[in-house]
Amino acid sequence: MRTHPPAHRALDIVAPFTVYGVIGRRPSGIYVDSTMTATTDGTDAQPLWDLVFEAVLAAAGDQIQDRPGGIVLVGRDGEARQVQLTAPIPRSLADAFTHAERMLAADRAQVEVLVVEGLLMVAPIRRIRLPATVSARVVFAKDHPLVSAAPAL
Repeated sequence: MRTHPPAHRALDIVAPFTVYGVIGRRPSGIYVDSTMTATTDGTDAQPLWDLVFEAVLAAAGDQIQDRPGGIVLVGRDGEARQVQLTAPIPRSLADAFTHAERMLAADRAQVEVLVVEGLLMVAPIRRIRLPATVSARVVFAKDHPLVSAAPAL
């Protein structure tokens, strides 16, 4: 049986809003050279990756959970999916090694905004069936957009 780390916090979705579900990854255009320096020159360097997302509608009755490593959307059926609450932005030289931390901090700040707006309400943590898996095995081309189509509200 697979186990997963417990959630730090859970919030029930009161009204629908858009979140961004991870569907894969793409090369970012930022590389790490042999001296472990971030660069835009891909010569003899390893690429860093951007996550690729699809815009999805988080429905009333679903739950947002703040878990170690990121934000998870949990459906009524217990299915979990890794999501981001803030609009995705590409990795840059300035945040080459801190991009994920910055995005998670922005998501946690967005949770507070959504609570104040009445779209989220603190709730008991809902049990999930399986840990959310990152769909990073799917690799997109470097020029693929960070976000697929936006859902209709």
